[in-house]
Amino acid sequence: MCIATVILAGITQASLQLGLGGLILLYHNSLGRHRRRKTRYLAKNYIIGSCAITFLMVCALCFLIGNFFSGALATEWLVICVGIMVASGLIMLLLYYRKGRKSTELWLPKSITRFIQRKARTTNDGIEAFSLGLLSSFAEMPFSLAIYFVVANCVLNMSAGWQVFAIVLYTILTAVPLVILKIFIKNGRNAVEAQKWRVNNKVFSKLFSGSAFMILAMFILAFWVM
Repeated sequence: MCIATVILAGITQASLQLGLGGLILLYHNSLGRHRRRKTRYLAKNYIIGSCAITFLMVCALCFLIGNFFSGALATEWLVICVGIMVASGLIMLLLYYRKGRKSTELWLPKSITRFIQRKARTTNDGIEAFSLGLLSSFAEMPFSLAIYFVVANCVLNMSAGWQVFAIVLYTILTAVPLVILKIFIKNGRNAVEAQKWRVNNKVFSKLFSGSAFMILAMFILAFWVM
């Protein structure tokens, strides 16, 4: 049951669009200034940065829950996580993208949007790309924090031999869309084509993400709360 929860949580977090949008921005701005080899290097570091914060967040919350919540979240805290996920699912379905725009622009504070765009335009080395990956994943925290808590709680309910495997599996699942985009562009496509696909399939992405949050919430309610 723990592994199933981790897999479902990883798929749900992977459906968030900010990290993918940040990587497309990085590709779009970098390919005009650098050789393709340099751009691929920056993209790799972006993905590593995104994975790093995911891995570290789960580990940090495992420590927090283990030391301040007696080793496991109480039912009340799980119910709160379920409520946040249901609310997140509704936001995904109704408010996640800005309405009336033929784009994938999200409802984010303008300061965050401008900062990410500026960083994507000026990123020139691996450390900057790594930090941009960290930032993009961190900016998704309002939606992903409840998922992190649930995953950390699952990890603590596993035997020691399975704990590292579960965290690594979760981290890999959250990075799947970024890796697919990297392969997509490596095989001769470009960032504009990737963005057009996102725009054309915006409704599907919204429905998939909203449904994933709802399904995860119901799964936790059925198997961890009741």
